[in-house]
Amino acid sequence: MMTGTINRVFSREVVRKARSIDRHYFGIEPEADLVVSFGQGRTLQIECKSPGAWSRLFEQSTGESTWISTSKEKTESLLRAATTFLASHQGKKKVLGSLLMLQPPSVESLPALNTIFRRVVGQVLTFKKLPIEELQEVLFAPVEESRDLFIGGLYDPATDTLTLTRGNLEPVVVPLSLFQPSGDAAPDPSDFGVTDYGHTIRLGKYEASAEAILYEVDPDYRRRTNAKRRQEDRGFGPSLRRLRIQKHLTRNDFPGVAAKTIARIERGETGKPQGKTLGVLAKTLAVSPDEIESY
Repeated sequence: MMTGTINRVFSREVVRKARSIDRHYFGIEPEADLVVSFGQGRTLQIECKSPGAWSRLFEQSTGESTWISTSKEKTESLLRAATTFLASHQGKKKVLGSLLMLQPPSVESLPALNTIFRRVVGQVLTFKKLPIEELQEVLFAPVEESRDLFIGGLYDPATDTLTLTRGNLEPVVVPLSLFQPSGDAAPDPSDFGVTDYGHTIRLGKYEASAEAILYEVDPDYRRRTNAKRRQEDRGFGPSLRRLRIQKHLTRNDFPGVAAKTIARIERGETGKPQGKTLGVLAKTLAVSPDEIESY
């Protein structure tokens, strides 16, 4: 499958990284009417000044493609050409993927853009996005990473909601009530921003991690996170901790074994205990020594 990336507005290092990603990116040049797509180890430049040139590019796109427009004028050129292309296909090809606009389009363009593209991001001036260097890093990260980071968003004071955009351009709507004051910091949505390469949402001096937000609002993220934790929590130490908690025991309840030692075992800082220590653990937990790791 052909891969792709954004054009010269981004660095050569980012272009190099993007070549290994199994996705399409089409970036519209800020200086010239060019759309650049990067194939396996080669660069193909298409000068889109004719319907035929645009058509060839649209034929390459899929529902998973991401188009990135750097200006209102480039969005208009893209929309004009895409509308003509789709009309010529008599409805056989209905969408061209997702669109990220670094400048908002005209209001009149929005209905058409939302019809032609599966997702449209950056529709209004109040949309706050990552700095360009951080934006490119998130967009070109592997899919399993970028989907769990935020590239931007906006606050709606009428409904007290945040609409956040993930690295795969999927939206997440979050009520402001999700963000509870912490210490001296209270959320200030009037000073909203996305920082730390998509890992952090900032509301004034208040910060919330992408991980915490997605865990609350995205069931799929919770399932993936919990499965990862279970995978990482294999071994004697994590099993001991789960069994101890299940038996309502503290680390001080193991006669002859210091609580500090139990803590080190549970954290995996020591190997599986043997001899007397293992016997004390098993006896206190009321299981056989071999059963502990099954929990």
